[in-house]
Amino acid sequence: MNISLEGKVALVTGGARGIGLATVRALAESGARVAATSRGESEALRQLSSAWPVIHVPVNAASEAGAGRAVAETVNRFGRLDILVNNIGAIDRSAGAGFTALTDSEWSEMLEVNLMSVVRVTRAALPHLCKNGGSVVNVSTMNAIMPNPYLIAYSAAKAAVTNLTKNLAETYASQGVRFNTVAPGPTKTDMWAGRLPEPATEEAMREFARERGISLGRFAEPHEIANLIVFLASDRAAMITGADYIIDGGLVKTIH
Repeated sequence: MNISLEGKVALVTGGARGIGLATVRALAESGARVAATSRGESEALRQLSSAWPVIHVPVNAASEAGAGRAVAETVNRFGRLDILVNNIGAIDRSAGAGFTALTDSEWSEMLEVNLMSVVRVTRAALPHLCKNGGSVVNVSTMNAIMPNPYLIAYSAAKAAVTNLTKNLAETYASQGVRFNTVAPGPTKTDMWAGRLPEPATEEAMREFARERGISLGRFAEPHEIANLIVFLASDRAAMITGADYIIDGGLVKTIH
């Protein structure tokens, strides 16, 4: 299926690495002009910026000021905004220590980064998205529906993102703005740093994935998540809103 985003402008938060970087690349390759936010620019993002109509907006988009600046700089540079991908995310610093070990400050941090970044950037972007009937794709997680005692605050915050997305899909459907979530399972990103087998040979990784119940026997590649995001952002998905797409290699096995 050929997906063309010619003439479209996209904003991707957390676009310097991992799923965010892969999404910036996939959007640009499909013809979109793209603004990517991150607090620091990566070499990979610099290379993208030199080859495609991609700009880096160096802000903390989880903050109210950063969210507003991200949207403003995107529109100032490209003249419009059609696609928003809310990709910022972080896991519990006390991951694995248990519920009672999580302090109020850690709960606040998880909600600020994972939920309030979506709230703030979306709020700033909506006046522009409503002009042309835009699309918002929020990156959640399969842990939003599959409990994980090692990622309690992260999972709860992402579940709120999934719920918020469905509410906004209903609220803004009449204005032509679509909202969907993509819920990745284990993916080869920095989030797994220090938790993978050493050495990370192909067979070791497959065994690691099978032990965790991933039916396909491997972690997702960031570009595989990005491909789904681009589809949902495009006019090919014009009839899809309020949906939650799990992309986890078969890890979630329940009917929901």
